[in-house]
Amino acid sequence: MHDDLLRPRALYEAIGDSLRERIFAHELPPGAALDEIALARGYGVSRTPVREALKVLAHEGLVAMEPRRGCCVAEFSHNDVHALFGVIELLEAWAVREAAHRGPADGPMDYALLFESAGNRYAADAANRLREKLRLALGPAFGDRDAECFTRIAPSLHAALSRHDEAQAGHAWRSYADMRRQGAHTAAAVPLAA
Repeated sequence: MHDDLLRPRALYEAIGDSLRERIFAHELPPGAALDEIALARGYGVSRTPVREALKVLAHEGLVAMEPRRGCCVAEFSHNDVHALFGVIELLEAWAVREAAHRGPADGPMDYALLFESAGNRYAADAANRLREKLRLALGPAFGDRDAECFTRIAPSLHAALSRHDEAQAGHAWRSYADMRRQGAHTAAAVPLAA
């Protein structure tokens, strides 16, 4: 039996999950101040689990904690977004090459299956954490647009991976990456910090 099935969920984890959802939904938009006292009052808890949740979110790069200034939702500049895309695209290009050699994992082709097909859970984890930062920077509409773009290329990507055709798989992926970048310009729910 797995230990995590028996472990009770810590209060700070539940608060962290709630805050994460509110941040990604832009209910708490980039740059918004996060007042521990107000949050604790809103959740009906003491400041301690809120403080611990904020530390976790800071470690994930979703909030910024500054001594004597407090805590706020992280903001991303145009350069930050460009850099995030660059690193994500390196990981994705690697995953496409690996998946073309190995063939696709079983199941309908989606973003997670691409990385599963590549066989490296650490690359998948890194890509997902970077994509979370893009969702924060560009708003909820970006996540929807990203999924729509991947759905468009999924059949051709899956077919290419099934044939072990690295060139065609790479072409399908580049089409997705280009659509996603174009969509990023229109999806930004709030202006990016300069």
